[in-house]
Amino acid sequence: MKVAGVILAAGNASRYGGIKQLAALDGRPMLLHCLSAYQDLGLAQTVVVLGAYADKIEPIMPDWVDMVVNPDWQQGMGSSLASAIKWLHSDISHVLVGLADQPDISALQLAALLKRAKQYKDCRIAAEYAQGPGVPAIFPSIDFAALAKLNGDKGAKALLLAEPSRLKTLPMVQAATDIDTQDELKQWQQARGKRP
Repeated sequence: MKVAGVILAAGNASRYGGIKQLAALDGRPMLLHCLSAYQDLGLAQTVVVLGAYADKIEPIMPDWVDMVVNPDWQQGMGSSLASAIKWLHSDISHVLVGLADQPDISALQLAALLKRAKQYKDCRIAAEYAQGPGVPAIFPSIDFAALAKLNGDKGAKALLLAEPSRLKTLPMVQAATDIDTQDELKQWQQARGKRP
């Protein structure tokens, strides 16, 4: 298995009212906080998709990731994921899709998803939480063509639900936490005894 990570960070965070990807979380930008869970997984490639604030975010990007700018980021997550698929190395067998605003996802949880993907190489592997199956999720290469055609703001949810027999899930309550507003960021910090 050769797995690429794709982290979606292209939105303009309209509900947040600023550059959410650069919001301070544990003393570093949220994007880097979320990216750190992917760094030591042994991924063959890591792609971060930027869009709205690419020029502001680019200077903080670590050198171990490939940065892709989606010119059509306004079309939503589906468009950003599709743009990343086109950048994958030709020998990639699976893609691990994650978001830049799920701060509670750990490397341990991502490793558990990867372990499940090794057991079920032709299946889609997804975190299971309040909203049902969702990201982080792993797709095999047979799904790459469908992922590359995504557009709009639906992301890959419809693909996850399309064939129940090909979906394996792992309980992951931490995936339910995503930060969309400044109030949610404050709540996240206060719950962990962090200073805003």
